[in-house]
Amino acid sequence: MGLNADLIFNSLPEHLTLSFEDGVLFVREQNNSAIKVHVDFIHGPMAYRASRHIGGEHLIKACNIKSLDSCSILDATCGMGKDSFLLYKAGFKVTATEQNPVVHALLSDGLSRFNKQTDELGFKLMQGDSVAVMSEQVFDVIYLDPMFPVKTKSAKTKKDMQLFQKLHHDAQDNAHDLLVSALQSKCQRVVIKRPIHAKPLISRKPTFQMIGKTCRFEAFQLV
Repeated sequence: MGLNADLIFNSLPEHLTLSFEDGVLFVREQNNSAIKVHVDFIHGPMAYRASRHIGGEHLIKACNIKSLDSCSILDATCGMGKDSFLLYKAGFKVTATEQNPVVHALLSDGLSRFNKQTDELGFKLMQGDSVAVMSEQVFDVIYLDPMFPVKTKSAKTKKDMQLFQKLHHDAQDNAHDLLVSALQSKCQRVVIKRPIHAKPLISRKPTFQMIGKTCRFEAFQLV
């Protein structure tokens, strides 16, 4: 996969470990090996969701620019790759950035297995600072999904989100600055995903919103 092993392991919190099982890269809790996470674009909920009619998804509607036959999009907060994969399956030309080396390694592993089994390239994945990518490249749309605040008392919190939020403990604090940087870029539209009842990050009102049961997508048309 061409990954920097030293960078990955130096970025791994002490309470987590990385391991390969049957050719799949996992991150797990040291004290509870049953809690483990991997990225899978072939099986499971992510693949099932992408195989359905996704044109009606709020995410797709918010990011779609009808006047463009081919729409390039930067997912500046790739995370576990769920939204990047949906956008890719919906026909967007997706570039995704992930700053955390551990999460990037999981994504790279998932994309590699997807490519080998399907002969599809998937979306383009980059490791590093998304703000730098915004300033160096031009995309039609920039999509942001800052981490939702952790609900420590919620039994419904999924295990992948629990581990993921431990790796991205500062992501929510950077949400405002990331949105401002995106709005200063040369893209046509910025879309940000927010919890349904969360306060706006900036005073500027979105051009339109797509509102679901648990979250909303704020779209800012710049051109």
